[in-house]
Amino acid sequence: MRLLCNSLKMKIPLKLIVLLCVLILVINSCKDEDPKPFKQNVSLEIEHTWNDSILSFDSTYVWEHDFKKDTISPTTLIYHINHLTLFTTDSLKITSNQTYYMVDFGSKAVLPENISFRTPTEGIKNYIFAMEFTIGVADSLTNAAGLLNSQFVAPMYWGLISGYINFKFEAKTPKSTLLYHIGGYKLPYYNARKIKIVFNKPYYLSEQNTLTISSDILKLFNAVNVIDPEKISEIQEPNKDSQRMADNFSGIFSFKSFHKS
Repeated sequence: MRLLCNSLKMKIPLKLIVLLCVLILVINSCKDEDPKPFKQNVSLEIEHTWNDSILSFDSTYVWEHDFKKDTISPTTLIYHINHLTLFTTDSLKITSNQTYYMVDFGSKAVLPENISFRTPTEGIKNYIFAMEFTIGVADSLTNAAGLLNSQFVAPMYWGLISGYINFKFEAKTPKSTLLYHIGGYKLPYYNARKIKIVFNKPYYLSEQNTLTISSDILKLFNAVNVIDPEKISEIQEPNKDSQRMADNFSGIFSFKSFHKS
């Protein structure tokens, strides 16, 4: 028996033994990320800030610019975030469970439900690396016909202009009240904006995942364009000032974190 075992060992080439060892190591290293027979879920959280501070309606914020200081106390923040899509490294697009959402920061609510994604196929290994969405309601028919009015409890709809407010921010300053109602879906004031956020690296999806992005409201005033609250304290119709503020939307949002539940 011992002779038979020895003879068998001698007949197995050394290269084959090495190859088998490498294969075993590869299989063991991939165990944690083997595709499982489930669809992956991603919950989106939005952390609102003012520069490096968590945004609060009970706080006052100071913005220093142009050798002066603006003191701003936010009172209202509501905006539409629509057509959300996650991109995978395999060129798969994962769309959100709803097409249209409205974020109401003061009510700590997202309507009609919290933003989430669900992969369409089970058992597929997915790595996400970016997300795209639109701030505002871009579709002309949806705006003109008020098609979202039944979907939201308190839609931001301009009856006289027949269109949605894409982004509403209101605040108090020592000198005035700030009213910024940014909308417009017709040229030359087409004020919805498509935004793409690229993550710091690709992230593997497990069954339950949470993606967090940051929304820095200071950038509403200071991104592509500088909006001086003393010079522009009110925007309540589509115009050049609303267009300049809409151009700042892309600077507001950035990647924050990703973790598996």
